[in-house]
Amino acid sequence: MKTQNYRLLLLLMLGAVLIVGQLYVTLPMTSALASNWQVTKGQAAWAGSAFGFAYAAGFLLLGSVSDRHGRRTVLLFSLVATAGASVVVAIAPSFNMLLGARALQGLVAAGFPPAALALVAETLPPGRRPLGISLLSFAFLAAAPAAQLLAAQFADLGLHVIMLALAAGYVLLAVGLYRLLPTGMAREKEGAIAANPVPMWRQTQLMGAWLAACTVLFAFVSLHAGAQITGFSESQLQTLRLAGLPPLLICLVAARLVSRVGPVPTARAGLVLSAIALMVGLLDGFGWVAAASVLLSAGIALAVPGLIGTVASRATADFRARAMSLYTFFLFVGASIAPPVAQALAPHGWGALLWAPIAALLGAAAVVNGWSSRSPSVPQPSEHRIS
Repeated sequence: MKTQNYRLLLLLMLGAVLIVGQLYVTLPMTSALASNWQVTKGQAAWAGSAFGFAYAAGFLLLGSVSDRHGRRTVLLFSLVATAGASVVVAIAPSFNMLLGARALQGLVAAGFPPAALALVAETLPPGRRPLGISLLSFAFLAAAPAAQLLAAQFADLGLHVIMLALAAGYVLLAVGLYRLLPTGMAREKEGAIAANPVPMWRQTQLMGAWLAACTVLFAFVSLHAGAQITGFSESQLQTLRLAGLPPLLICLVAARLVSRVGPVPTARAGLVLSAIALMVGLLDGFGWVAAASVLLSAGIALAVPGLIGTVASRATADFRARAMSLYTFFLFVGASIAPPVAQALAPHGWGALLWAPIAALLGAAAVVNGWSSRSPSVPQPSEHRIS
């Protein structure tokens, strides 16, 4: 692989962490935000959810924009626009303005992941594409614990300082990509699209995978938001975040498992492992909660590639791009509803807080196959995309 390709992949991985990390950066700061803006902790949790819902919706609106306007243009626009929105968050004069700015952040940030994934698939040599996509997938997943770790370390500086620092990071990344990517890059040509694409409501073979996608990040955020709400010490919270980072590397080898046993069994295994992880977290003692963090990350690292493979193999040719956008939409809807749900359940105890995602994960494992008897084919590694 050429040195230029290594640099490009490194910049895209860094961008993936910084972009997706915005969803999680306010989680360790919920109490501080509530105190600063004189709102309840439940209201403060919407600082993350506002970004998440807009980010999810952005995939429906912007998922195919780079096909029409080029990867380079969309990547640069998304980074610069996210930088600008981050500055607006930093200077927001009221809590409502803060939420509006966070929603704007999420909307413009959604242009980055689809363009980055497509760029990796198109620029790397065929033999290196699976590795490139796996590394980028790892960066998207690693954003969750990494963003929380860094935000907790610098929480005393305030959200405005963190946002200004992130804005500077987005601008520097945009400059690096501007210099690295040549102008006039070929735009991805759409394949043969049916004149009358099948409506979404008739894609019954995908319904199970979409519903399952809602539970994956819902479970992850529920555990970490719940640990924060229920009074774990800062050192314990940092331990949970660090413990959950190494198991995410499993996603680098998950594509091989998908090829051997199929995407649906891989997704089910990941969902069930995630549910078991949360059950472990119900046991008495912080050590069990730390073990739950490790197992949960491992489960997510299996479930996500399995769900991606399921969607990619079951979607019809005229619907595949939209099917992947909907998968990502549901994935981040789950992440976005987790903080307010955790705030609502926390007064009823740690057990009540974890049983909601446990039930969701087990239900998802049961329905992930969808309602079609159609037998899925295993997609090629180059089809595996994650956002």
